Amino acid sequence: MWKVIVFVGIVTAAPRDNFAGVDFNPINEFTLKLLDNTYAFQESFGEKNIALSPLSAWSIFSLLAEGSAGETFLELMKVLRLPNELRATQALHEAVTNLLKCKNDDVTLKSQTAMFSDESFQIHSEFCKSAYYYKTDVYSANPANASKLANDINYYICDATEGRIRQAVQPEHLENLVVILIDALYFKASWTHPFDTTQTKEETFYNSQGKSIGTVNMMYHKAPHNIGDSTQIGAQILEMTYGKNEQFSMLILVPFDGIPIQKMLNNLATQPLDWMTEYKISGSLPDIDCYIPRFKISSRTDLIPPLQYSGMQRIFDRNNAELPGVSDSPLFVSKTVQNVEIEVTEEGTVAAASTIVGLEDRILGQRFEANKEFAFIVMERSSGLMLLAGVYAEPQVV
Repeated sequence: MWKVIVFVGIVTAAPRDNFAGVDFNPINEFTLKLLDNTYAFQESFGEKNIALSPLSAWSIFSLLAEGSAGETFLELMKVLRLPNELRATQALHEAVTNLLKCKNDDVTLKSQTAMFSDESFQIHSEFCKSAYYYKTDVYSANPANASKLANDINYYICDATEGRIRQAVQPEHLENLVVILIDALYFKASWTHPFDTTQTKEETFYNSQGKSIGTVNMMYHKAPHNIGDSTQIGAQILEMTYGKNEQFSMLILVPFDGIPIQKMLNNLATQPLDWMTEYKISGSLPDIDCYIPRFKISSRTDLIPPLQYSGMQRIFDRNNAELPGVSDSPLFVSKTVQNVEIEVTEEGTVAAASTIVGLEDRILGQRFEANKEFAFIVMERSSGLMLLAGVYAEPQVV
């Protein structure tokens, strides 16, 4: 009988000095590669607006790496950019977990992580210990009642994401299930400098060739921001901060005229991360006339093709996947689905994410105008760790 392990995702945030000296750039490199490959895959099906939580996928597959062996292990290490030493990987994961704990008046970033396992399926105790180390609660489940199990999982995710994601799984997704890992994300933050709702108006949105492709509700404000050009990636970059302490921010990356969004994404995935400091201004920040669309993206993504494009092949291979550290039963990943919802308004940003993975046995002056295709990244500023990423390329009036 084929067995299935399903993983559904959460992310969180924390004291800023707990991760001093930790290098998060390898995770960011994984994030940008996954963003590039996901957009290429989704765009081929006509889906141009995407939102991802690559950090959630990284967390899940880095845990699976601890139960892998042989070529599967080597591929996971390479694609996830994991340190060569287990303790270093665990320390990196712990730093991510500590980073993602934040709740105050204007920023909430929270996480709940759990593993539901078939009560009759034997998971190695060492893998359970790794799950505990990654702050994962472990529950026993009866897979015979798929409807109840689906309801329990959906309730867990709904609660973790403040009701933003209600139906992450259906009973049919859970047939022959042996384990479910849940890793969900909820992020809600107010802008440091909110937009004036009375200034929002409908305006034209363009593609990279300068052709009008629709309209958006364009928000406007004049406020101090970091802004700069990066010839390395071919984009103008604006950073808008959240909250009074400005610990988190959103980067908006608008390609230079004539550069397609796919080219800019490929540059992000292949070029060094020097651009992450190039746009920052020393001294007092200038007031920028900012024009940013109000947007909402509900994105459901099959992550297997983008991860395969990234070089993660063997773990999805029914005949060759090597996960002996998870169970004595031969397993392979047969399904990965990520649900992400993000809404950007005059007040701030609300985002939620869940990832499902299945395993079976075998400017003119100071002006910034995002009136054409752009990418966005939500990050923790002092560490530079990217939490969410996406592309807005198909205009909608929201």
